[in-house]
Amino acid sequence: MIKQEATVTSCENEVVWVESQRQSTCGQCQLQKGCGTGLLADHVGKRFSRLAISKPTGIFSPGQTVQLEIAEEALVKGAVLMYLMPLFSLFVFAIIAKTAGFSEGFGIIAGLCGLLFGFWWVKLRLQGSQNTANIKQTIKIGEIKP
Repeated sequence: MIKQEATVTSCENEVVWVESQRQSTCGQCQLQKGCGTGLLADHVGKRFSRLAISKPTGIFSPGQTVQLEIAEEALVKGAVLMYLMPLFSLFVFAIIAKTAGFSEGFGIIAGLCGLLFGFWWVKLRLQGSQNTANIKQTIKIGEIKP
C-alpha cells in the first residue's frame, strides 16, 4: 500500500474532500543543488491535489489529518491505462498507415489521430459507472489523526 497524509477540507453527503501536498523525490539524492528538476521544484513551490473520497464510516471535520491509502496494483493499472494505451494506439495507427503504403506525412497524421483516439478511449473507459465505482474504492482513508 502507498500511503500519504492529507487534510480534510470539507464534508458533503457521501463525499469527503481532502487535500494533499504533491510529493517529489527531489532532495533525496546526492545531487540536490545541482539538479535542474530540484531547482524547478523549488521555484514552482508546493503544489496540492484535491480529491473527493467516498465517505467511509467515521466522523470527519475540516482541518482533520487523515492517511490516504492506494494499492500499488491500482496505481500500476492506472498508469498503464493513462500512458501506454494512447501511445500504443499512436503506433498502431502509424504502422497501419505505413503498411498500407501511404506517405510519411499521412503516417504522422494517422499516428496523431491514433493518439487522440487512445485518449478518447481512455476517457470513455473511465466514464463507465462500474469503472468509476472501482476507482473510488481504490483510494481509502486509513488512519485518522486528530
